[in-house]
Amino acid sequence: MTGSKTRGLLAFIVLASALAGCGVQESPAENPGNAIEEPTAAIQEREAVIYYTDAELLETVEQSVKLSYSTDEELVKAAVEALRQEAGGNAQALWKPIEITSVGLTDGQVNLDIHIPDEARLGAPGEMLVIETLQKTLFQFEFVQSIDLLVDGDAVESLMGHVDLEHPIKKE
Repeated sequence: MTGSKTRGLLAFIVLASALAGCGVQESPAENPGNAIEEPTAAIQEREAVIYYTDAELLETVEQSVKLSYSTDEELVKAAVEALRQEAGGNAQALWKPIEITSVGLTDGQVNLDIHIPDEARLGAPGEMLVIETLQKTLFQFEFVQSIDLLVDGDAVESLMGHVDLEHPIKKE
């Protein structure tokens, strides 16, 4: 009889242990390895060259900056914003007074819509440098193949009336 009691007690312990184990669940806080995390884009930093002009509007001036971004489109937006920042030294930011309405990137094409206030309008050499600094700055990125530059939402023939503007401007 003691053998059957021992077997019964042993069966009870095994059954109780199995039932107790079924009810135990770890919460995500107790086991962070099983927690479901939403994917977040990692912020990256990249050194890029931003092109400005000299004070006499004769040539472009290069300055290296670090840009933070998580997508290619954000990198383009950061570069365009850097074009508008004070350059310092002998360099001038021709893009500073130009208002950026929108910046987008679709299939390798940067779509840039701007507004040019009267104080940002320049002669032919300045207009050429505005376009050149934008091209040199954005075409350094391998994923940028073309730029469609719009003024107040329109594909204009010229930014400031002096230089013909292609739609889109293609990387050479």
